[in-house]
Amino acid sequence: MSGNSKRICFCSGAISRSGGTERVGTIIANELCQRGYEVYILSFWDHGKSYFEIDKRIEISYLLKPREGKLYRTYIYPIVKLHNFIKKKKIDVFIDIDTTLTAYSAHAVKGTRCKLISWEHFNYWTMMEDRKRIKAKLLAKKYADKIVVLTKTDLQKHTDSMNISKDKICNIYNPSPFKFNSNYNYNSKQFISVGRLTHQKGYDLLLEAWSIFEKENKQWHLNLVGNGEDEIKLKEKCKELSLQNFIFVGETKNVKEYYQNSSCYLLSSRYEGFPMVILEAQSFGLPVIAFNCKTGPAEMIENEVNGYLVEELNVNELARKMIDFAEQRERAERMSIEATKSVANLSIEKIGVQWEDLIESLFE
Repeated sequence: MSGNSKRICFCSGAISRSGGTERVGTIIANELCQRGYEVYILSFWDHGKSYFEIDKRIEISYLLKPREGKLYRTYIYPIVKLHNFIKKKKIDVFIDIDTTLTAYSAHAVKGTRCKLISWEHFNYWTMMEDRKRIKAKLLAKKYADKIVVLTKTDLQKHTDSMNISKDKICNIYNPSPFKFNSNYNYNSKQFISVGRLTHQKGYDLLLEAWSIFEKENKQWHLNLVGNGEDEIKLKEKCKELSLQNFIFVGETKNVKEYYQNSSCYLLSSRYEGFPMVILEAQSFGLPVIAFNCKTGPAEMIENEVNGYLVEELNVNELARKMIDFAEQRERAERMSIEATKSVANLSIEKIGVQWEDLIESLFE
């Protein structure tokens, strides 16, 4: 079976979401379409059109309508619908971009020739706090042809702690969604952080660090791009701390402009998988100052080379590194050069080759 004759289906919980999981799933789907595969995208729920741009050659389908919620709770109903979809479209490879969906796809592929890939976007420790994800991962261990994780750390934890065979699991990094831009804005006095305003992203901690930083650096600004359920709470905290230069930008599809006008990226997350925002920032030559949370930053940032790794949740150290960055502009320029180098192997073309190799290996 040649590459351009294979039918690949990516399954998302809801393609209308604007999260990193949906974004990278769309990027890989578009890339495989460019490589000649017949690509489908299946949204488990129909909550609207895709937030991200999808190649016009890709067929988009929806498994369940909101009115089918009661039937969804019967568990068997979506499995039957999914099984029928796979058979009707003659899907060769089914890729869950949310591993909780493997609870359905692991059964739906039975009785077909379809290969199953379960793609994990959460780190091992976060997954182990969610009973649904644990159940789905155990099904993936038994029925999936391949499990894909985002970091080498996760690969090791899955093989050691869940006794998953090394033949069953592999690590593929997320690609950078932007072309590399070496025009670093050396004179900029702006930090940037991008993400949903949730507890996970640690923006409450970033506000505390900024309150320390701002006292000594009145000319610097921080643009926080994104929205989310903690927005009101965070704005209230910003007001309580009397911060002048911490700016809530809100959600925008023109995030590229904010990267181009910044000189450093800040990541204050309590946990991650393989943060796309670090790749984005490095694509624009931005050094990154990040909490060394599980997982991702330690595999993307070389401390004091292309950024700073800060002890998890240590607000004072985060503030100190921000102050160091603002004061040592020559080092910032060197870090920018290294930041661009660090994403050279994570272009969509190179990551696309890894996905193509994985798919072809399933038929050897």
